[in-house]
Amino acid sequence: MSEERPRSKAFSTLRGRIFRDADPQYFPAAQHKGKTIRLCTDACLGAFFADPDVLCKVHRNSNKTTARIQKELKRLSE
Repeated sequence: MSEERPRSKAFSTLRGRIFRDADPQYFPAAQHKGKTIRLCTDACLGAFFADPDVLCKVHRNSNKTTARIQKELKRLSE
């Protein structure tokens, strides 16, 4: 008999990579303009701290990308 772990809610990192079965607490994170930003690696976190506005602009420069991520996250949470 195995115990089922509660399924983590899907989340995405700043780059747009979507994680379904990972625990977000194990990913590097920072606060930026009132939001929690998750990153894939500690190296990305270092780049974020060097210039958060530039890194956010580079990785979230498209409304299409943002819309795609939000749509996919909504689909995964249903």
